[in-house]
Amino acid sequence: MNKFSTFLAIVTLASSVNVFAAATEREKLYIAIEGEGKIAVFDTSTQKLLRKIDLSYEQHGMTMSVSPHNVQVAPDGKTVWVTANGSHGGHETKPASNQHNDNDGPHGIAMETPADEVLVIDPETDTLIQRIPIGPALHLAHVVLTPDSSTAFVTAQNENAIYKLDAHQYKVTGKLQAPQGSQPHGLRIAPDGSRAYIALLQGKGLGILDLASGKLETVPLNGAAVQTAVTPDGKFVLATLYDTKKLAVYDTQSKSLHDIELLKGAMGPVQLYPTPDSRFVYVADQGHYFGQPDSQWVYKVDLEKSGVIWSIKAGTAPHGIVVAKDGKTAYVTNIASDDVSVIDLKTDTETSRIPVGKEPNGISLWSRDTGGTP
Repeated sequence: MNKFSTFLAIVTLASSVNVFAAATEREKLYIAIEGEGKIAVFDTSTQKLLRKIDLSYEQHGMTMSVSPHNVQVAPDGKTVWVTANGSHGGHETKPASNQHNDNDGPHGIAMETPADEVLVIDPETDTLIQRIPIGPALHLAHVVLTPDSSTAFVTAQNENAIYKLDAHQYKVTGKLQAPQGSQPHGLRIAPDGSRAYIALLQGKGLGILDLASGKLETVPLNGAAVQTAVTPDGKFVLATLYDTKKLAVYDTQSKSLHDIELLKGAMGPVQLYPTPDSRFVYVADQGHYFGQPDSQWVYKVDLEKSGVIWSIKAGTAPHGIVVAKDGKTAYVTNIASDDVSVIDLKTDTETSRIPVGKEPNGISLWSRDTGGTP
């Protein structure tokens, strides 16, 4: 056997081993490692990092890196979706001549601004199977899918828009305009698939998008909304208000709104996640941005009592959060300490903290038995 044949056999064997391992895992976390341009895959049973999926690609002989911001497992568990924002990365070669422009690549080849993309991963093999370019400098923030996993919605913060994608054909099918300057960021879909609830960061509002008609209604909020959540029973929509350190609570039946103040010393809540029984919501208090100090706290909010009832110390600058479908465990990304906190929800304490990579951001849970978390 020649050297090339030996090399090819080794690569094929390594790939087969990786596919076999991925195919036997029962439950995994997918984590957007924004500072590395990768998706980390984490085994919840062993609490170990399994692998990282490199999202970079080659163009004109250069490595083009992307920064994954958010990750979402489809409800049917068949795909994992990622919002990734483009950049030339650390391998860009600056032109030697002043006659070349800063967007020129090697040998004076004109380099277009990399597109922000939606990426699709196969959780059975943990391989990237589709790249869906959306446009340059849009800052694609979050992605969600309808309960039947047929349609994806993606917020483009800088464009004040929400893109609609066919989740089977992997193509853009529409674009919905949010109010000018509103900066849509996080979003979640109602359990019945009727509406999407969108956090309008600069607009300081809750966008309510009727998915059948495409009509968008805006409810004013008392602060800059970062992310939303919908309780599994569909009764409440929640939004984190970063600047005023509050949690907005919207009653979907009465259409009334009230705020829950977080504890004194809160630095700026970001993501949040309700428990399966719709009684509690866990809120990651990050701080870190907009001149705020780093926080280390995750707050437990009782929706019946309308207040914070417990604080859990996590890593530095808690950002993304997901609660397991059995309601026993929460997982939190800490963007400044580069790790994930594992929280026991029976005792509401952090039980472990696992390094996962530079600036972990969005997080989503996949299960072979129950599909993806909403």
